[in-house]
Amino acid sequence: MRPNAPLGGKLLTRPFLFLSLLVLIAAGLLAVRFMYGLQAVTNINNGYPWGLWVVLDIHFTAAIGCGGYVLAVVLYVMNKGKFHALMRPALVMSAFAYTLANLAAFVDIGRWWNFYQIMLPWNINVNSVMFEVAICMALYTAILWIEVAPGVFERWGLTKYRAAYDKFLFLIISLGIVLPTMHQSGLGGLIVAAGDKVSPLWGTPWISFLFLMSAIIIGFSIVVFEGSLSSLGFQKRVHLAQYAALFAMLRWILVFYLVVRFADLIYRDALGAITSEPFRGLAFAGENLAFIIPLVVLWSNKLRSRKRYLFLAATCLLLGGAALRFNALIVGFNPPAGYVYFPSVPEMLVSIGLLAVEVVGFMYIVRRFPILPERRPVASSPNHPGSGLPAGSSPVAG
Repeated sequence: MRPNAPLGGKLLTRPFLFLSLLVLIAAGLLAVRFMYGLQAVTNINNGYPWGLWVVLDIHFTAAIGCGGYVLAVVLYVMNKGKFHALMRPALVMSAFAYTLANLAAFVDIGRWWNFYQIMLPWNINVNSVMFEVAICMALYTAILWIEVAPGVFERWGLTKYRAAYDKFLFLIISLGIVLPTMHQSGLGGLIVAAGDKVSPLWGTPWISFLFLMSAIIIGFSIVVFEGSLSSLGFQKRVHLAQYAALFAMLRWILVFYLVVRFADLIYRDALGAITSEPFRGLAFAGENLAFIIPLVVLWSNKLRSRKRYLFLAATCLLLGGAALRFNALIVGFNPPAGYVYFPSVPEMLVSIGLLAVEVVGFMYIVRRFPILPERRPVASSPNHPGSGLPAGSSPVAG
């Protein structure tokens, strides 16, 4: 295994500056939001109290933060040490994703100046799923940044702290597995609380389990997606063998998810809603096709050995996970008569800006801290046009 090393190189590149501009635009719009309220920048209303920020910036962003979670299970529970090279970049992405999800939750609070109330013991409602989600997400965010600490120790030569850190690693890893298992299902529990206000295509007592399973699928997928983009942007060799092995593990999880998804609909006699609610039926079809189509790649050793197909499969699964959340929270929601919702331009710009924060932060950290394996330039070969590897070389970097 090759050692981790800072990527180095020029930080203020054109992509970095462009993404930073998006961050500044989002910051300006958030300043308006905090001064003049949600109505000044969003289209949410009494019929749709939750909009784009809740779905994309909390539900989906927290799900894409599950890369570190699934790799922790694979490495430390299933004892698959060969994936260790993928762990640090996954943890950095997860830490940023969860930090932004917590920030989005704060942004979406109507009376944001009262946010501290949730921490006061006399205000805590232990029966509230929102309390469980808030506490678990906040704790897991702290755990993720603690898990990133070894890179900081190595960067600044703080080896004496690394020894003390390792003594508590078992506790850190345990919390890093338990907490996301709790709150990812809890996010689905918010839909259960809505009752019959949600279409039967998504209004199921099993939605918490489906959210948890889809978050695991998204976690596997974001590792491959992030790795593919890193190889393109930073000219690093793709961990092709590890990604193919990860997706070989994912295929059974994906099949199980789909079996539960459709078995639940059949048991509740809810499949008829596909035709009785045409628009929602179309959204349902698109969502599940995004989960089904990647099975072709996941079950083919030949396709899994080509990075372009791995990337396409990962992208489809990410879109399917996003669609599940958008459909359950917005498309499948039955508001009071007369209410409609479509996100405003400022809402979309804030969401884009928050996602840009994650990318900018990742670019900075991997260039300054030992997160990625030591750099090995990508080489092309006429004998391996799809893999980006030279003839006769190993597909594994690190």
